[in-house]
Amino acid sequence: MVRHITKEELQRVESVYLQNRASLESYADLLLWWNKKINLVSRGVSRETILQHIKHSLFVCLVEGFADVDSLFDTGSGGGLPGVPLALCFDDKRFRINDIVIKKVFAVNDMISKLELTDRVSGVAGDVSGALVEKNSFVITKHAFKLDQLYSLIHTKPWEKIVFLKGFEEALEEAEKIEDKVSLDVIRLDTGYMDSFYKGKAVVSLKRECDE
Repeated sequence: MVRHITKEELQRVESVYLQNRASLESYADLLLWWNKKINLVSRGVSRETILQHIKHSLFVCLVEGFADVDSLFDTGSGGGLPGVPLALCFDDKRFRINDIVIKKVFAVNDMISKLELTDRVSGVAGDVSGALVEKNSFVITKHAFKLDQLYSLIHTKPWEKIVFLKGFEEALEEAEKIEDKVSLDVIRLDTGYMDSFYKGKAVVSLKRECDE
């Protein structure tokens, strides 16, 4: 199913962002500090752009079933996007933040500690194909993988959904390369009442189709 984000959904995300703005801005400052030492996001990125990426991460909460899921696995996370912003805003959930680059995970764990999230958030280095993914969890990722690529790496693991923050058109093209039975739900973020930052972007959730 493909649809556009509603104004009510946008307002929900805006409300979550505003309610947690202080902690999200603290994370933005930590991310900027670390980015000067390690390339976590684009070099020379502004604080304003970092905050846009942080808000973008929160759109994962619109995926059906998010409210009920206990565990999320953020892979290809780099500097902690989208997992850390979601962890700051939803304290009823546990997160594992994964990247194959050890120094990036070191930076993420430092930020997790400074943000006082260590009781339910941890960074783990390594290839996602060898990672422990909990049963009925969400695997989330922001502009790090192609749909077919990530699916092929973790298709045997017991996740409930894989949620991608990425371009709408490329997501549909990549999904066609998956040979197994899967279904897609796509929330397009490029509507007239959205900022130009979201042009072409979407929240794409992938789920296995069960054989009857």
